[in-house]
Amino acid sequence: MPQVGFGNAGVHIPHALGYPIAGLVRDYVPSGYRTSHALVPHGVSVVLAAPATFRFTYATSPERHLRAAELMGVPTAGLSDREAREALPNALLALVRDIGIPNGLTALGYAERDIPALVDGTLEQPRLLSGSPRTVGATELAAILHDSLRFW
Repeated sequence: MPQVGFGNAGVHIPHALGYPIAGLVRDYVPSGYRTSHALVPHGVSVVLAAPATFRFTYATSPERHLRAAELMGVPTAGLSDREAREALPNALLALVRDIGIPNGLTALGYAERDIPALVDGTLEQPRLLSGSPRTVGATELAAILHDSLRFW
């Protein structure tokens, strides 16, 4: 049965971005791993793009984004439109910071100049991108990556 759950998980943009984020890494070696070669763990490659992605997809289903934020302990009643849009990204960023995930793509060694290659690698994942609740192309991916360079 676990295969059914994973097969129907509905992953999209963050997972598609995760492939080139992990695959194009040059010299980042995560602490706590017994390796000396460059490596970006899967969870790190996915979560670093998630806050910006959920800002991008918020308009497609505000109620689902707010429910996810609530499940992460964020009170959502009475939020302004801007606060509501930021509820899930901020919840994810708080978790990222609390558990010591790197501070954005720059902490992995990426810079603005790397965005075109990361976009190209992401566009090679059409199966994952097709699951996005909002149409996404190179321009949107570049904006998501730009917003994922540094968080705090």
